[in-house]
Amino acid sequence: MENLNNASNQGPSKGEAATHTINHIYLMPDNSLDQYNSWTEKITSLAHSASDEIRLKPIVDLLITAISPERIFMINYKGLPQHRIDSYTEILVIVDDEDVDEDQYLDFVILAFSQHPDILVSLGGASEVRGYQQFGSPYHCSHFRNQFQVYSRKRSVITEMDQDQLDKLKSEADTRFQTTFSRARQLFAVADEFLKEENPDLGAFMLYQTLHLLYQSVINAFKGPIPETFSAAEYQKVAEDYLPIMARNNHLAHLLNRLEQACSLQGQHNYQNSKVSMELLSIDVNILMNICETAIACKLSQFDSPSATIETKI
Repeated sequence: MENLNNASNQGPSKGEAATHTINHIYLMPDNSLDQYNSWTEKITSLAHSASDEIRLKPIVDLLITAISPERIFMINYKGLPQHRIDSYTEILVIVDDEDVDEDQYLDFVILAFSQHPDILVSLGGASEVRGYQQFGSPYHCSHFRNQFQVYSRKRSVITEMDQDQLDKLKSEADTRFQTTFSRARQLFAVADEFLKEENPDLGAFMLYQTLHLLYQSVINAFKGPIPETFSAAEYQKVAEDYLPIMARNNHLAHLLNRLEQACSLQGQHNYQNSKVSMELLSIDVNILMNICETAIACKLSQFDSPSATIETKI
């Protein structure tokens, strides 16, 4: 754009009428409709990204002033209106952990952004992030990329793996997710059969196990297996850290608690374990699974080359 602007701002040449100087930007897509649509999608995406960055600039300025970070990354995500999930932005703030403990800023971040539910701010240490990137952590290699960086106190760019290595990480992460996610789907089908047989107690238990596996599938994609001694609530927290969209639907926020309560009422023939209530829980579990499957695919696209992806993601 700098060259275009410089060219368009030059005055008319000698002997050329000033009225002939007109600023134009010519787009020359291929004759095919697909190529034209690709151009318009990318231009629209860039316009949205620029608009978001302008809107969020005061917030980035606040973080720079208050925390003096080493780097800031920002990733915009489209919502899923069919699941009552609005669009949101992840802002990843990296501080110099050799001199500063990022935990000391947690209270500030919680307070400063409590009125901005569409903005999720997380803090990380610079040496920790570099270590995870060198180790090949799928989460760190897909999120802390130059294409998402909006501020850097240093002139150096992020040292990224080459694209072949990133493609391999993406494939491995997808395989780990699909392996566990398919088991969750199988358990969900078993739960559905129990509900059809009017056995809500076993249905509740299988739905609970399904949710447990769903959390594991997200964690396996970005981190790998974690201790099996973790409770379901601990699995939930880690999974939502990696895939925040799981917690964006308020109706589904207490799904695990509702299933735990249903399991605790087994054998009591309580209303809460009635066929109708369990079928509603089954619907909610299925919705959350669909959300995860869609969101994981879009998260994994962050491994792709910047030229091959559209900035705004689901």
